[in-house]
Amino acid sequence: MEPDPAGRRGTAEERRKRVTASLVSLAAVGLVVAHMVRPDLKVDAATLVLAAIAVLPWLGSLFESIELPGGAKLQYRQLQERVAEAEQRATEAQLAVGAANRQARAALVVTSGDDTPPEDVSREVQRLTEEFARLRRTAPSSADRTYRQELIAAELVRLTPLLSPFDVLESLHSTDSGTRLAAYARLYACPEGEFLLPLAAAAAAEPLAFSQYWGFRAVDAVIDVVGPSSVPLAVVRILRAAMAELPNRASDRSAQLRSTLARLEEAASV
Repeated sequence: MEPDPAGRRGTAEERRKRVTASLVSLAAVGLVVAHMVRPDLKVDAATLVLAAIAVLPWLGSLFESIELPGGAKLQYRQLQERVAEAEQRATEAQLAVGAANRQARAALVVTSGDDTPPEDVSREVQRLTEEFARLRRTAPSSADRTYRQELIAAELVRLTPLLSPFDVLESLHSTDSGTRLAAYARLYACPEGEFLLPLAAAAAAEPLAFSQYWGFRAVDAVIDVVGPSSVPLAVVRILRAAMAELPNRASDRSAQLRSTLARLEEAASV
């Protein structure tokens, strides 16, 4: 992947912190001025608290906590450390999901021995793609439909590597849902780096949730081949945009894509 320069990232982060701190300070100072607008108003505990809040953002790196009148206690460093720990655990979980998926892919591709005669492979793949399209048209969304789709996808993973020739680009851009699934299955079983960009674009634009999940899995498989540090920035941007557009209910797709993005971000930080 092509990461942004480290210096630029650091500068942007520091600038963001300064702007945030300035806004908080200005707001608090404004409250102090409003509190003291009358000449006969004395500087009381409330004014002191507001003044303390005004400088608080600038002192976050210098203190562990500050106790305000009335017993209220602010703790910055501990909160920041807890947030960092939570983010680290989330990243580790995402990477674990990715590792499990890659192990499952290896098991599926390696152990699914082929007993289909070569002359029947094309016919069987055609039957499977048509069966998938028919399921999508006629069967209501249910656990049973998902199970049957998974069986079709597993068979396509087994059979599509035997097809020669196989037009990956044409299949990725096909209007037929079964043909697109066959393309994802092919690249999942036989990852080819030259197709990473069109694959990512097709997966991001895929209208069917089940097929999009397999598209994201295929993307992850191809990244294994090219290496996370060699993924073009254009691909990263496509995946990030796709992540932002996923609905909240898309747990499987979100988990898969988060895992992939976590790998890319980890590679960029090395």
